[in-house]
Amino acid sequence: MTPNQIKLSIVDDDPIFRLGFCTALASVPGFRVIAQADTIANLLQQLTQGFIPDILILELAIGRFGGKNLSALQLCQQLAQQYPNVAIFILTSVTEPEALLTAKALGVRGYCPKGSNFETIVFALRRLASGGIYWQEENLPTPNLWQNFLVQLGNSGRQQIQDSINQINTQLTDHNSSTLDRLFWSGRKRELLVARWLVNRLTSNKYNSSGERVSLPKTLPETQDNLVLPPPKLTLAKIARDSVAAQIFRNIFAQIQLGTVNCTGIILEIDILRTAKKQELLYIVLNHIIKYLEELSTKEILLEEIEPTLWLIWQETTIDFWKKNVDDSLLITDQELSKILTQEFALIQKNIFQDNPFILELFEYLLWEKPLIIDNISYRPEALEAMIRAEYLLENLLIQIANSVMQFILNNFYDLEIFKYNLYHRNYRSSREIARFRNELSWRYRLEKYWNNPQNIFESRYRLLTLQQQTIQTRFIYAPRITELERLEGLPWSTTIILETRDAIAPRLRSIIAAAGRGLVYILTQVIGRGIGLIGKGIIQGIGSTVQPPYYNQKEDFLRNKSDR
Repeated sequence: MTPNQIKLSIVDDDPIFRLGFCTALASVPGFRVIAQADTIANLLQQLTQGFIPDILILELAIGRFGGKNLSALQLCQQLAQQYPNVAIFILTSVTEPEALLTAKALGVRGYCPKGSNFETIVFALRRLASGGIYWQEENLPTPNLWQNFLVQLGNSGRQQIQDSINQINTQLTDHNSSTLDRLFWSGRKRELLVARWLVNRLTSNKYNSSGERVSLPKTLPETQDNLVLPPPKLTLAKIARDSVAAQIFRNIFAQIQLGTVNCTGIILEIDILRTAKKQELLYIVLNHIIKYLEELSTKEILLEEIEPTLWLIWQETTIDFWKKNVDDSLLITDQELSKILTQEFALIQKNIFQDNPFILELFEYLLWEKPLIIDNISYRPEALEAMIRAEYLLENLLIQIANSVMQFILNNFYDLEIFKYNLYHRNYRSSREIARFRNELSWRYRLEKYWNNPQNIFESRYRLLTLQQQTIQTRFIYAPRITELERLEGLPWSTTIILETRDAIAPRLRSIIAAAGRGLVYILTQVIGRGIGLIGKGIIQGIGSTVQPPYYNQKEDFLRNKSDR
């Protein structure tokens, strides 16, 4: 590869097109395809791994119907902020002028429709590489009366569909909804997305009802739910790029970018945050963990440093998140805030330490790449099992610290108006909804203290909160907890007795119920059933004797008279 080669990355969900395009481009000097992706999620992961191209070739239709996934236009907005040196070239089958003009307003520097001459595409790529712009305009016909009617009808239908989708999104964010309700609303949302796609195909909105081209906004509409914010600067300063820790940090960074929808069935403190703010908080926590891991690398006795280090991570994360979302009008000094943090940590620390197992082993693994023991088996640092377990543990620590930050805010400053507008999801702006959310958290704390935690101790397991497939999910890992089990007392101890009693009685009770069921079936079928069958048989025979034919009766009389003689 020569230094002047143009590095390309292709994002298209059509593998045949990607193969054909790369094959054709291989014969053109000066270009090199360094990465291919079939989803936006894969692209973001490649970027975080260092595969940064000079030109990104993007299919605009990708990610349109992915639910909470980024769309191509949102991706353009995010890349313009995070990777301003990457030129975006749209090679797409989309012909809707509003989408193309919006992309152009977001900073996309090149466009060609699919099916264009290959020499034209190469010329456009070279122009973008030299800092220019290439935009192949499309001559659109003047709409007739029928097209105007379809446009007006389509606009009305699209608005109704969008209103319905907004209502469904509100239902999906309700933590009181059952799993069946969530499945129903998710299916309903998919139907509406398909309906919107059909409306867009059947009723083009290239023009308004008066025949004029649609006037488009300069940027994407930024609501509190779909606002795409650039993450805080994340550096891996003194951690080798090829180290296991660096790879784990990059993977978690990419997972946060993909999404953090709570699918655990458990209400979390960070659920009150808007999506962008939730991601921002997790970025800050991750940044501070990397920072303090670098400082811990010089310590000889790591065990004594873990608790003060976690305290500093939580404190500085809270202060940073506070300063990013509170203006100077709130009269509270840094000293007063630090004092409140110190007083609150006694209540917060149990969430950080009790719900985060193997912190010492995790830090030793990340700092010095010590083998990780899983189910009493020692795994090499580069082993896939060790890396997956380390990611789970670090993600759980990340989420629990973020929850602790929000617990501090909800305990002391939950009713600040600036938080209602800057931080909270729009469903939690009223005092009643915030109070309801805090009450749900209180019930969760009690349930975990008196039932869930004793049950997990008794079952020798830990519950982890992990980032998987754009969601937060629950995972359980085995760990011996005999010492904790022996220390239980009061109601938590009673929980283990209840579980043990249930385990002792349940099999016998099930056996008794099964035997009683089999006996009942025998009585109904063999005793009562046969008795009913005999009764029915007698009734049928009696009915049959009353309807015998006359000649049969005459024959009986003749035989009877003959015997009398």
